[in-house]
Amino acid sequence: MRRSISFLILCLLTSLAFGISSDLSEIGVGARPLGLGKAYVGLASDASALFLNPAGLAVKPAFKFTSMTGKLLQDVNYISLGAANPLNVGMVGFAYINAGIYDIPLTTITRTATEDIITQTGVVDYSSSIFYLSYSRPLFPKMFGGVNLKLFTQSFSKTTGELDGAIGTGTDIDVGVFYKPSEAFSLGTVFQNILPSSLGGRFVWKNGSAAEGIPAVLKVGLSSKILGREGFRSYKNQEVLFLVDYENRMAEKRPAIWHFGCEWGLSNYLQIRGGIDQKYKATESGVGIDNNLTCGVGLNYKGFSFDYAYHQFGELTENATHFFSLGFIGGEEVKLSEPTKEGKAIFNPFKPENIIKSFDDVPEGYWAKEAIEYLATLGFVSGYPDNTYRPEQPLSRAELAKMLVVAKGFAITSPEGEIFSDLPLDHWAAPYVYIALSRKYISGYPDFTFKPWKTITRAEAIVIISKFAGFADPLTISENPFTDINKRHWAARWISVAKNNGLLEYLSGRDFEPEASFTRAEAAEVISKTEFAKQKIKELLKKRISL
Repeated sequence: MRRSISFLILCLLTSLAFGISSDLSEIGVGARPLGLGKAYVGLASDASALFLNPAGLAVKPAFKFTSMTGKLLQDVNYISLGAANPLNVGMVGFAYINAGIYDIPLTTITRTATEDIITQTGVVDYSSSIFYLSYSRPLFPKMFGGVNLKLFTQSFSKTTGELDGAIGTGTDIDVGVFYKPSEAFSLGTVFQNILPSSLGGRFVWKNGSAAEGIPAVLKVGLSSKILGREGFRSYKNQEVLFLVDYENRMAEKRPAIWHFGCEWGLSNYLQIRGGIDQKYKATESGVGIDNNLTCGVGLNYKGFSFDYAYHQFGELTENATHFFSLGFIGGEEVKLSEPTKEGKAIFNPFKPENIIKSFDDVPEGYWAKEAIEYLATLGFVSGYPDNTYRPEQPLSRAELAKMLVVAKGFAITSPEGEIFSDLPLDHWAAPYVYIALSRKYISGYPDFTFKPWKTITRAEAIVIISKFAGFADPLTISENPFTDINKRHWAARWISVAKNNGLLEYLSGRDFEPEASFTRAEAAEVISKTEFAKQKIKELLKKRISL
């Protein structure tokens, strides 16, 4: 007796995803999400959002790209590609996932009375793919929505003989919501494969003899910054993110599974990650859960990202897989319009006023990013010729004086006479310092010097900006404004009034550190909280919406 045998790689992929033979995204997309145990639904704002939560695409509306490669079970090539870009109607993206194995032997077995003779008759390739078309836009302030249209394909390179009809297609839809009330916290929800089978949410083989439902999945994710400028605590320029995702197969009798991840940002350029990715597994008693350990590292520079992830799949060491990703977020960032009370707003990204200035060294998630970019767009602050802002660079007294005068738009005229012995009339900062002096924002030292080159301290800067904001001197205060600022400190009154008016929100829960150097990022953040700047930012945003 003779019979044909083929190596059904479909079963191999099914064993990885345990019952998700069609949705390859369950294996994983993006080395950063995989390094975080796939806990990414509440963080996704880069191009990985195409696969994990399409609503996150609109959080940072700029051109985005991601790619990933890896090899499953030492034989299966696994790749993903995705890109998104802002258009008139919102963020639109396209993505692709493919898993394939090549040169699968086709054999025949001839049984004789004494032995089975195996003969190779040829080879076949297997490929499984998903194509995504994504759309995302703001729904409400700080809330975004998104949808994925998905096309599934599976095929063998030879579909004759016993492989007749071994090619098929399917369709389905993902719907997501993303809520980001602050830089320290975000929440995401996505319903994957929610299209009912009766409306086309299924996979159908070519010969029409078999159709498979694509399991619907509910995922809820939370991201929290527990260390960082806007986290629970602050330490230098480091950040720590904690992420958790809940996953539930809505139509299947299976326990919910969880995904946990943690990312430690040692700097703006280097991150270390670890996580636990729970997956279903078949056991003698039914369905069990594997706790797969993951880890990874990320490098970022001028919008480009390189990420590596190690992911365990089950208990077998040969199942462990290494993934590599290359991504990019860049170009001029635009702000997609949000619905208004009068009706839906229409956004035109090609109008000059709709372009938000961005800097190469102010990455996504940087604590003062929004303040820096809004003030730069308004012309209150400026960067350097290499398109950097240098946010951690301390400010000098002269630089702060110029920043305040430029922000108010005062006409720059030559000073009438020299007041400070170390600030001659031909000094570059003289016009700005003397205007700030005339407006009583700033003052010199008792020895008739200004010390324009001197790094300004946080206490000095807050006094100056409080006067710039038009606050009245409270004369007396009843309590210490910060634990390390006694109410008898020379700047305590102005620090107290600045704190009460919301200028020092970025220091919430921290010491004031009055002698600390005042940085360019702090200047943008504090100035942006003044009523003058808030009104200008509000006007800027209104200009960006064409009804």
